[in-house]
Amino acid sequence: MKSGEKTKISTWTGRWGGRGVFFAALCLCTVFFLPLLAGCGIPEDLLERIGAAKSGTVEGAAVPAATGEEQKEKPRKKWWEGFDILSKLNMENLKEYQDYLPETESLFRNESTFYYYYSILDPLEQEIYRALQALTVDPTSTDYRKKVYSPIAPDSDDFGRSVSRAYQAMIFDHPEYFWFRQSEGNFSYYFLIEPKDDGTYIVMFQLCEPYEHYREEVTAFNEAADAFLSELDLTLPQAQLAMDIHDRLLDLVTYDKALADRFVTQDDIYDYGYAAYGALVENSRGEAHTAVCDGYSYAYEYLLQQVGIQAMRIGGFAGETEDALIAHSWNLVCLDGEWYEVDPTWDDQEIDFDMNDPANDIFAMAAMDDVYWERLRHHLFNLTTEEMASFEPDDSHVYYSNYGYATFLGPSVHIRDTEETAKEGDLLSWKAPVATGTAYSYENLEGELPE
Repeated sequence: MKSGEKTKISTWTGRWGGRGVFFAALCLCTVFFLPLLAGCGIPEDLLERIGAAKSGTVEGAAVPAATGEEQKEKPRKKWWEGFDILSKLNMENLKEYQDYLPETESLFRNESTFYYYYSILDPLEQEIYRALQALTVDPTSTDYRKKVYSPIAPDSDDFGRSVSRAYQAMIFDHPEYFWFRQSEGNFSYYFLIEPKDDGTYIVMFQLCEPYEHYREEVTAFNEAADAFLSELDLTLPQAQLAMDIHDRLLDLVTYDKALADRFVTQDDIYDYGYAAYGALVENSRGEAHTAVCDGYSYAYEYLLQQVGIQAMRIGGFAGETEDALIAHSWNLVCLDGEWYEVDPTWDDQEIDFDMNDPANDIFAMAAMDDVYWERLRHHLFNLTTEEMASFEPDDSHVYYSNYGYATFLGPSVHIRDTEETAKEGDLLSWKAPVATGTAYSYENLEGELPE
C-alpha cells in the first residue's frame, strides 16, 4: 500500500517571534525617541505632522520662512534640522512600517471562488493570510512588505500560532503557491513593541528570499494545468468531471517511492514531489509527473478548483491498521452541497508482479480486466468519512475466474488529524467538514462509465 509524507509546518515560535522582537527593538531605538513612544507606539498624527513640518507649521516648533537674501547667503537647511521632536527620525526606517507592494499582475492563478480554510480563520488570521498573498503577487523581490494590525502582542505564542494557521490555510487553499510551501516558510515579520493608542500592534510581513525561477516554473505549471484540462469534456456534470480528473491524474502521475523513503529516514529536504508542481510538471530531481501523497492531493484539489468544483486537501494518518499509521494526505470534494472523501494516491494501483510468469496468470488476467481494474482504482473514491476511516474490501474487489480468484486490496485506515495531533504540525485538517455524501459514490457513477 502506498502512503505519503506531510511537510512540516513551522510555527515560527522562537524562530520568527524571537527574531521579530530583536528587530523591532533595534528599529525602535533608531527611529523614535523612547519618550515619544512610551505607551502609544507610532503617534496617530505623526505622518500629518511630518507633512506639516515640510511646510513650516509643526505645532510647538516655529519654522522661520527663508527670504530670498538668506537663500543666497547660505544653503537652505533641510526641513527637519532643528526640531527636537523629529531630530532623530530616520525616514528610511519609518518607511519600513508602511505598505510597499508590487503594481503588477501575478502569474499565480486560481479560479475558485471559495476557500474553505480561509473561511474558518479568525479576523486576525484572515488579515495575515491576505498579507502573505499580497507578497506573492511578485515574489521575485524581498523589498515588498505588507502591514497587519494585531490586537495581540506579536511576540506572544498566540500570535505565532495565528501566523502558522494563516500560512497553512493559504497553502492548503492555494496549491498554485507550491514554491511558498518550503518546509520553514519563505517569509518573516517584524513589529513595533509598543501598541498604538487603540491597543493594536503594527506588524510588517516580508519575503525572506526571492523566488528566482518564478516566471519559468509558474508558467510551466499553468501550461501543464491547461494541457491537462484541455483533454477533458468540461461540459460534463460535476460529479462525472471530478471522476474524469481523478482518472486522468492517476494515468499521469507516478508515485515517488524514493522521496517517500527519504521522508521515512527523516531527510527534511523540500522537494516539489510534495506539491502540485511535482504531479503536473516534475519533482525537484527533474522526474516528470512524480509525486507523493501531498503532490497527488494538491494537484487534484487545484484541477477541481479550475473547473468550479470546491475541493480541499486534508491531512492525517493512514495505514493497513491503526497500529501501522504514518502521515498521509488526501482530499475532500463537494458535489451538490455534499462532501466526499477521495484518496487519489492509494487509488493509483500499480501492477507489481511478473505478468509473464505462469504462476501469476490469475493476477495477469485480473490486471487486464478493465472493468475490474477500474473498480480497484476507485476503491477510495467518493467515500464518506466513516467509510474512509475504516475501509474493508468486499466481494466486488475480488477477481473471480474459472481458474480461481485474486485480490489486490486489503483493509485500510485513514484517520484525520485531531485537535490534539494538530499540535504536531497540521493545525487545520481537524476542522474540515465531515463527508456524508453517498449520491455520487463510485457504485452510483459506475453505470455511466463507457463499456
